[in-house]
Amino acid sequence: MTVEDVLAPGVPGRDGQRVTPSPRPAPRGSRLVRRLLALEIVTVVLTAVIAGGVSAWTTRQTIERDAADRMRSIAATLAVAPGLAEAVAARDVTRVQPAAEAVRRGSGVSFVTVMDPRGTRLSHPEPARIGETYQGTFVPAAAGATLVETFPGTLGLSVRAIVPVRAPDGAVVGMVAVGQLRVQVADRVARELAVLALAAGAAIALGVGLAVLAARRVKRDTLGLEPREITALHRHHEAVMAAMREGLLVLDAATGRVVVVNAEAARLLGLPAAVTPSRGAGPTLDELGVDPALRERLADRSPVTDETVLVGERLLLVNRTELAGQDGGDPDLVVTLRDRTELEAMTRELDDARSVTRALRFAAHEHANHLQAVSTLIELGAQDDARDLAQRWSRDLLGPDIDDDADLRERLADPALAALLLDKATDARDRGLQLRITPATALDAADAGDEQASTDRVTVVGNLLDNALDAALESAHAGRGGVVELDVQAGGGAVVVRVTDDGPGLADAESAFTPGWSTKDDGRREQRGLGLALVRRVVDRRGGAIEVGPGTDGGTVFTVTLPVAGPVDQRGSGSTAASR
Repeated sequence: MTVEDVLAPGVPGRDGQRVTPSPRPAPRGSRLVRRLLALEIVTVVLTAVIAGGVSAWTTRQTIERDAADRMRSIAATLAVAPGLAEAVAARDVTRVQPAAEAVRRGSGVSFVTVMDPRGTRLSHPEPARIGETYQGTFVPAAAGATLVETFPGTLGLSVRAIVPVRAPDGAVVGMVAVGQLRVQVADRVARELAVLALAAGAAIALGVGLAVLAARRVKRDTLGLEPREITALHRHHEAVMAAMREGLLVLDAATGRVVVVNAEAARLLGLPAAVTPSRGAGPTLDELGVDPALRERLADRSPVTDETVLVGERLLLVNRTELAGQDGGDPDLVVTLRDRTELEAMTRELDDARSVTRALRFAAHEHANHLQAVSTLIELGAQDDARDLAQRWSRDLLGPDIDDDADLRERLADPALAALLLDKATDARDRGLQLRITPATALDAADAGDEQASTDRVTVVGNLLDNALDAALESAHAGRGGVVELDVQAGGGAVVVRVTDDGPGLADAESAFTPGWSTKDDGRREQRGLGLALVRRVVDRRGGAIEVGPGTDGGTVFTVTLPVAGPVDQRGSGSTAASR
């Protein structure tokens, strides 16, 4: 199962093309959506009813309080009107009645009644009632207080205010009562409540409409799935992400932030376990500290299909596909990562095994001739000549300063390194080249270090020798050279490896350590340019140093210093193809 199969089944995602998600199935009925819709409608209706009821009660109280304040204000204004106190004191109805009626008609109240301290009316909207006793509470006003009450008078139930009328010396000479029938107050309340009811109805309609739209959107987004089905899908998604044997990164194309990252991708890229991707708020690759080589390649919008990228010390096979966004939105970038480190190492081992097989076939044929020659010398009694002949053949393979492979294993306490050199010597001979190991080459057990140091040493020496043999082969084809020299020595807590070739040399030594740089053009550039880059990263990780310079007779000299005790952060290693 590939990532494309998981994200968009049946749609190919190779060659950098955009992947269009499969059409979503038609939403089906969902009890979850129906329940949410019913809950939202009930909530809207109850909210509107409660809010309307509270508003109605508040509005009614406000209108009644406003009416009472208005009655009191009109009565107080009339009580201090010029000449009213003298007219009331004189019981002059002809002056009091016109003034009271003018105020009633001007203010729109139901009645304005002026009376003396005993409650006898001096004015009334119905003139026939003048001279009668005022119906209502007036004793507090006669005593100088202001009173507001609701009382059923001659005109009906009314809200009224009664204030005293005072002479210039402050004595109460009469009272003024101003009232509004409750029917008129109720009409105003009804008008206000009608507006509130209309607003509440509009709110309910709007709320129900939005609830229906929200329910449709939820139904569309969830495809009509029930909560348990959504939970099961999420668990299946998490299981698939965890079970995938390749790394998966999903990036928001608009912001470059990480939307999805599975455990394998975090392992391959050395990301922290606490990465919490999310759309619009997730970290960027730069913030996560992803290797610059991968960041630069992903930043380039050209197609990425099965490209090998050196990330740390791992060889990753990278693919990038654009996943079309839903509803025409920005696409997501789906990046898959496959670890090729072990595969490359196994390929190298297979190539080495094939090389050894060919060498063994050649050696078996050659050994038969050698054995016949040695046997003949022994039969002739020339034992010393037979021994010299056998030693000379060993020196032809390992160099004039090494008697046999046993001597090499004794001088190198690192078995893996000794085996590597024997294999490279055989490979060099098969290619018509010569690998010379200097007499000073030695590595005792105290300087060999741990297993990680041995692995790093084999990686460095193997890639440097591959690089040097390829360079020497160019010279051999040109009719000159064809010799590579290796020197390995230890001291001061470090191992110094020096590899010299008589090839054409390096025009740009600094660029040679850049991933992908190569002097070869054989149609497999994506598989080249990694050996020296890997050497650089191993050296940097161990805190060592690399020096590159010209040889005395042309060619190139690589000098690498590897501290025996170094960091143990192993992010993947392995011998890779040469860089040049």
